[in-house]
Amino acid sequence: MTDQVTTIIESFVRRGLFASPEQAVVEMARDYILHQVERYRAIAEHLQSKYAMTYEQFEAYLKSRSATVAATPNPVLNQAVMTEEEDALDWKIAREMLQAWLGLEAEVGA
Repeated sequence: MTDQVTTIIESFVRRGLFASPEQAVVEMARDYILHQVERYRAIAEHLQSKYAMTYEQFEAYLKSRSATVAATPNPVLNQAVMTEEEDALDWKIAREMLQAWLGLEAEVGA
């Protein structure tokens, strides 16, 4: 560890918040991982609730909507589809990040 990291970790131990530097690092990592899991799970759950469908269903729905926009351009519909596409990207990222954090959680035993 660098001197800066050691100083930070030892500050927690000196104050009695953790029994050892190792325990501090393990518990801080565990808490951070759990926070990230909760964060990305909440985003995915919010979007699933917002659209009342799964991500896979939403992707199919969005593909259909995009085909409609291509066939019959409509500025209002275009804007709505753009918003939905942004949500689809956010949803995809949330799902991918959730899987990454869950994998890390399993790997480190958090």
